[in-house]
Amino acid sequence: MLRLVMVATLLIFPWTAGAAQSPTDSFLGALRAHCGNAYAGQIINPQPSDTMFSNNALVMHVRECGDTVRIPFHVGTNRSRTWVLTKAGDGVRLKHDHRHEDGSEDRVTQYGGDSGPGGTAMTMSFPADSFTIAMLPYARTNVWTVEITPTRFVYQLQRVGSDRRVRVEFDVTRPIAVPPAPWGFADR
Repeated sequence: MLRLVMVATLLIFPWTAGAAQSPTDSFLGALRAHCGNAYAGQIINPQPSDTMFSNNALVMHVRECGDTVRIPFHVGTNRSRTWVLTKAGDGVRLKHDHRHEDGSEDRVTQYGGDSGPGGTAMTMSFPADSFTIAMLPYARTNVWTVEITPTRFVYQLQRVGSDRRVRVEFDVTRPIAVPPAPWGFADR
């Protein structure tokens, strides 16, 4: 009887078997838990140069949740931005996929970086990688941070050594209607 109870427990609660998940797997799992949902956001402490973000509706949509998690970020009617998060070694890679309305890639796209040591199941930071630095020399000190908690998703950019920062917070307790597909991706 005890063996039957143990087998039933492992079938119902498979995470109790074996070692605990790595912070990377837990982080990506927390994002995948929102697959298919969209959320409204707001910019926190906007800078004067952030009028595009502060004057438009901000919506994220956890759209694709396989090995790669794609999260379109809509700013008003602009559907050009998608955050792309992929497991990379022991960490996570963040890339920014920027498209034109016709679906073609923007000249400035695929920038980002890999999480370094110190990432947790809730927060990963991504210093600019060499590809980003070569394409955007002014972004060499960029650090993007993504945080996922039971109540919010946070996307933040900080340019170390300057006052450049952007922080957008989304309430993940209140899903909203799913927006249209980002530019370059078919509706489904």
